[in-house]
Amino acid sequence: MEAPEVSVINIVPLEAEGMFEQRARVDIRITNPNDFDLNVTGYSFKLDINDSRFTHGVNNESLTVPRLGEAKTSLVVTTTMLDIFRQVMALDKHQNPNYTISGKLYLGNSRIRSVSFKHEGDLGDR
Repeated sequence: MEAPEVSVINIVPLEAEGMFEQRARVDIRITNPNDFDLNVTGYSFKLDINDSRFTHGVNNESLTVPRLGEAKTSLVVTTTMLDIFRQVMALDKHQNPNYTISGKLYLGNSRIRSVSFKHEGDLGDR
C-alpha cells in the first residue's frame, strides 16, 4: 500500500471563541495512489506553518477516497492567539508561507488499520 498524499487547499479564519482561541477551517485534499478505495473512518493530524506549530487535532468523519482518485474535506481547528501572532510575525520573512501536514488516516474494513502521511507544500501556490 502506498501512502496517500494529504495537502492543504485553503485556510479560512472563523469566528473567534474567547480572547485566546481562534477557530479556522482547513480544507484538505486526499489523493489515493492505490488501486483500491480507501475507506477513511477518521484521522489525526498536525499542521505546522513556517516551521512553527499552527494546530493539531482529530476528526471522526468518514469518507471514501476512490482508487486512483481524490476527495476533499474540511477540518474545523482551534489554534491559540499566540500561534497566530507567531505566524503574522513570520510573514515578513516568508514571501510564500510553507506548511507541513502530518498524521494518520484510520481505515475501516481493511486489514490495514491506519496509514501515516506527511506532506510539505507552499500556501502561496493556492
